[in-house]
Amino acid sequence: MSSTIYLVELESNLDDVPLVEEALSALGFDPSSYSNKETGRGTTYVLGTDEQDSKRICAEIQSGLVDWEEFFSDSVICRSIEMAEEDWSQSWKRHFHVFKASERLVVKPSWETYDAEDGELVLALDPGMCFGTGYHGTTMACLQFMDELAMEHGTCSFLDAGCGSGILSIGARLLGYDPCDAFDNDPQCITTSRENMEIAGVDGVNLSVADLASYEGKPRKLVVANILAVVLDAYAEAVVTYVERPGHLILSGILTEQYEGILSRYTALGCREIGRKTIKEWTSGCFKL
Repeated sequence: MSSTIYLVELESNLDDVPLVEEALSALGFDPSSYSNKETGRGTTYVLGTDEQDSKRICAEIQSGLVDWEEFFSDSVICRSIEMAEEDWSQSWKRHFHVFKASERLVVKPSWETYDAEDGELVLALDPGMCFGTGYHGTTMACLQFMDELAMEHGTCSFLDAGCGSGILSIGARLLGYDPCDAFDNDPQCITTSRENMEIAGVDGVNLSVADLASYEGKPRKLVVANILAVVLDAYAEAVVTYVERPGHLILSGILTEQYEGILSRYTALGCREIGRKTIKEWTSGCFKL
């Protein structure tokens, strides 16, 4: 007999899905989403523990999204629903397929087969309830910068600041970065990252629980911070100390209209922009220190 899961479902314009995910993350939730290119609509989910919890979360999200309405191209419909667990699993299999995230990195769901071409590195994932797939513009930009830097300068030490589900750390190990460190202020993210690394067949990442103000690990030659712009701004002085000089810093999680402010903030701290990527509503930058 199948079990029931309780969810908050947000339906939005396809192009708004990354922004909905970012808004939910800012509100303290761990979203999962998929897009239907045929209908032009996207669906984003947040998991609840039971019916009452999902209704509570739905009300909290509806209230929190008011501050984000001006950024959406269309209204976002929010509702609490019930779903059979196997239906949830099958929905991912219908919408998550192999795609190329960077020059060498290919993201592949664990249930699909893929014959890698020469030079390709396959990043195998099982998104489950909350795992980021790499479709998000901020994640894809980070993976592309990481790949380009590795090809141009060779691999080096790496730090994933605010690792979330661990996808960037997995990509770093596949690309050959070593040693690799990662931290997040949410203990559940560290647990999820560890599980996802096992699924991907990746080891050698030193995981720890910390926030941007309290992290005490060694500086690394490449630091990636895929975090909300408001957090990057508030902790900029701390973030730059995590980079071993000379080194590189990738900043992501930034809405395009927020990017110039982040650029000015980090330039004043000695960062020199050497590249930027805009994917959908998001702009990410690569800096030399």
